[in-house]
Amino acid sequence: MYMIRRKANNKDFLNIFGLPPKSKAVLLDIIDNGDSSVADISARLNMPKSSIYDAVAPLLDQSLINEYSSDRSKSFGISDPDQLARAHSERLEELKSAQTSLLDFIGKHHQKDTVAKPKIKFYSGTLGIKQAFRDMPWQKDITETFMVWPTKDMIGIDEEFFKWHGTQRFRYGVFIYAIENHEDRKIQGVKKHEWLRNDKKNNLVSVRYLPKGTDSKMSFWLYGNKCLFASGGAEKIAFNVHSKEFCQMMKILWQSLWNQSKS
Repeated sequence: MYMIRRKANNKDFLNIFGLPPKSKAVLLDIIDNGDSSVADISARLNMPKSSIYDAVAPLLDQSLINEYSSDRSKSFGISDPDQLARAHSERLEELKSAQTSLLDFIGKHHQKDTVAKPKIKFYSGTLGIKQAFRDMPWQKDITETFMVWPTKDMIGIDEEFFKWHGTQRFRYGVFIYAIENHEDRKIQGVKKHEWLRNDKKNNLVSVRYLPKGTDSKMSFWLYGNKCLFASGGAEKIAFNVHSKEFCQMMKILWQSLWNQSKS
């Protein structure tokens, strides 16, 4: 086995170049020792000369080192900073161009959210509930959402998390239509909960309240073709149903509750 000297270790930035371990070892050796012949590198790393030639190939390909030839042997040295900057600026431009082309191709060929195969995912515990909400990100092409939201119980799970999650929608101008428990009226006007205020213009929220005596600890959130159920009570469970037809049915039920609720 060859020995790789660890004088210049913890060079995690080299991982971005996707270099094999032997190539990393050779590069670090040249950085430490300057221009070196294959024989010198081989001796310092206790690595066969044939392995040195294999290791320098990706380094030369990425313009990280230069090759110098003499009558007797080849040597290798670090590329000068200007050469490195030019080479990798070009590579960055190529990557940006490739990324743009890939995203454009995906946009043209990827099917929209028609949900040919409905899916259900279950979560448990406080961390699970928060993950369920993270798994339903806000989207710029869906600007209305519908909720049955037992506010006091849900923010009791982790108010700072729900404040963060809820305010992310402002990037896309998503308007919330929320049905809350009757007792949640008390939260309106409390400075600590200002982010929950019922304000169509400035907070993009319209709230109605269930009739007294019909309170619930289970929430559901309709957004596009997804419906997320989450318990604000003792059970602490959540599940996400990704189904166009299911969400259409839940919207009918939500609308019935909305019509029965009061501002």
